[in-house]
Amino acid sequence: MSEEQAKRFIKILESDGELKERLNAFIRDEGFSCTLSEIRKVEWDLMMAHYIAGLPASEHWE
Repeated sequence: MSEEQAKRFIKILESDGELKERLNAFIRDEGFSCTLSEIRKVEWDLMMAHYIAGLPASEHWE
């Protein structure tokens, strides 16, 4: 997915309650007890840990 597509997806996700609920339902159906918001927070925390450690943020996703 291109960066522009990812930005578009996030924008739609933030404004589309039905899509957000479908993703949360998918997460629950897969056996996880977390929400999409909690996943996004963990992702942010991990990226910030890389930043503080002096690693490029891109290394977080590799």
